[in-house]
Amino acid sequence: MVNALVVRRNTQLAKAQRALRAAQYVRMSTERQRYSIQNQAAAIAVYAAQHDLVIVRTYSDEGQSGLRIRNRPGLIDLINDVVSGRADFDHVLVYDVSRWGRFQDIDESAHYEFVCKQAGVKVAYCAEQFDNDGSLLSSIVKNLKRVMAAEYSRELSVKVHAGACRVASLGFRAGATPGYGLRRELVDENGCPKGPLQKGQRKHLQTDRVILRPGPQHELDIVRRVFRNFVRKGHSQEKIARQLNLEHVPNHRGKPWNGRIVHHLLQNENYIGNIVYNRKSFRLRQVMRNNPPEHWVRGTGGFEPIIEDALFWKAQRLLKHQYVRRSDQQLLERLRDALTEKGRLSATVMGRMSGMPCAGLYALRFGSLRKAFELIGYRSQRNCEFIDSRPLLNTKLVEKASDVARRIRALGASAIFDAAAHTLSIDDRLAVSFRIARYYPNSGRVPVWHVHRRAQLPPGLVLALRLDKENSEIVDYFLIPTTEMNKFRISLREKCRYSRFDKYHASSLEGVIQKIMETVGTTTQASSPIAATPKRPRQSTRAGGATVRARR
Repeated sequence: MVNALVVRRNTQLAKAQRALRAAQYVRMSTERQRYSIQNQAAAIAVYAAQHDLVIVRTYSDEGQSGLRIRNRPGLIDLINDVVSGRADFDHVLVYDVSRWGRFQDIDESAHYEFVCKQAGVKVAYCAEQFDNDGSLLSSIVKNLKRVMAAEYSRELSVKVHAGACRVASLGFRAGATPGYGLRRELVDENGCPKGPLQKGQRKHLQTDRVILRPGPQHELDIVRRVFRNFVRKGHSQEKIARQLNLEHVPNHRGKPWNGRIVHHLLQNENYIGNIVYNRKSFRLRQVMRNNPPEHWVRGTGGFEPIIEDALFWKAQRLLKHQYVRRSDQQLLERLRDALTEKGRLSATVMGRMSGMPCAGLYALRFGSLRKAFELIGYRSQRNCEFIDSRPLLNTKLVEKASDVARRIRALGASAIFDAAAHTLSIDDRLAVSFRIARYYPNSGRVPVWHVHRRAQLPPGLVLALRLDKENSEIVDYFLIPTTEMNKFRISLREKCRYSRFDKYHASSLEGVIQKIMETVGTTTQASSPIAATPKRPRQSTRAGGATVRARR
């Protein structure tokens, strides 16, 4: 009787209610209209109604190929939610097996489904004629469907490639952005011009074609000057790039020139009126391959040439002579000659020498440029201690980021750390990028710690882990908004109260967690700054022993 008065939680009922919740995954490529997002969602809704399921979340990939998961953020988010335990559903509803993916290795498709099953989430294919219940029949049919989906993509790839090769052989453009001094023009099936195509624009009618036309006169003059300087004056590609940059001439992407871009310009047969296709292939989005010249598809005389044939092919002979594969021993001998000539070695010194292989080639062959120097008995005068300490510091950064993520999850928020990008995502609303603040000694100057921005920096916060003067242990932290990282790097001072970054300082990890949670609680965008510290009504400073009060 006493037990009858105790209110107990009906766990079986709660579990049954949770089992009614489902998520749907929809994907659309550019195959057929019947695979549109709306059609898939309608079929999934009917299935959910028939099985008493409530769709609580949607994961979608629009215009994405099913060959790889890398470019499918919807499926990636789905798998991450299931693995991390954030999934508040027990079913994933998919239109059919092909919408889950057309992976060329069918084991990859089975792997992602197994991950869901292992977490207690069932994957159901709504438009298929079998129930994905793990029975022998469903397993056989499901694997057969996966093979059929993969084979469909393979056959489609062969047909598309054959069509593109035929179009290129007729002199039409089968690629995207043209080179410097060239423009794309749209023509109809009769060859009548329909107007130029701007950057990012595509043709919409299958009967239309794209051809190349010479661009503005000043760009054509630059192209001809590049060929003349390389062939007749013997200028190196790096020297040509430097001269163009000194004249503030942007390349076809609106950026500065470099030797690699000049090299591609000199190799481009478009400048003699030819269309070359299939130099590289990326079949089924697997591996990028360089095809041999006998597999290239060449359409000659497609448009008016910019460069004379004799000048162009002489440039090709010079390029072929320059790019001769040297053995490791030949590279080291050239490095010894450079040391004898210059007296010292560095990447900068090597880049300024004519005929000297680039530093990147030595790093590729010997593991690093410093190892190549050691093989010829040369030790750089530069302090390279920071290079040796990178693996250890990277380990410390990952450990600290994992600790921060664990503490944030203990407070009830979700936290996922991307070790490759060194970025912590919190509740899908705030990105915290982790950086090491290294100490750089300056003789006769104030000691500084540099925090480098990196090329990719998502909006949000940067957590700088400041090291001691031996660059071995973390002493404190700076939680800085990314809006402050408008330069390549920022510098932190030893006495942060004299710096504008003082308000972002935290002496302990607990202070960092508190500031992060305050930001998550008050922001709706990942780029929102840290909540500002309330300003004092009056501020005083000392000058010459007297107290000066600044009015508001």
